[in-house]
Amino acid sequence: MEKSSVYSRIIQVKADHLDELLHVNNVQYLHWMMESAEAHWQLRAPQVIREEFIWVVRKHSIEYTGQAVEGDELLLKTWTGEASGACWWRHFTIEKANSRTQLINAATQFALVNRMNGKPHPVRSNIISIFQDN
Repeated sequence: MEKSSVYSRIIQVKADHLDELLHVNNVQYLHWMMESAEAHWQLRAPQVIREEFIWVVRKHSIEYTGQAVEGDELLLKTWTGEASGACWWRHFTIEKANSRTQLINAATQFALVNRMNGKPHPVRSNIISIFQDN
């Protein structure tokens, strides 16, 4: 099995990312994860495939292992995992960029949906291969 492509991005924590405890709000982490999944899809998938299919979330699993505050620089990484039927797992980590201290370990199960009929579509090898590094 080939290795999945990893999409990475750096995030600067700003004041509007914080909750009342002055830590990054849990919903903000989820927002960054979904933005990154979409960016990875946009980067790797050909337009013809993006026009035919859309991903919808089935479930999230997020383990919070640390906290970030205003001014922190974070490294978010995401990659694809196991596919079964119309479902595909995507994994995420978020860590402090300078210390590599892990803050988030997460996975989201997405379902592949045909845009025209709104029905789930099997995740086939032509989709999986888009996210594999040779």
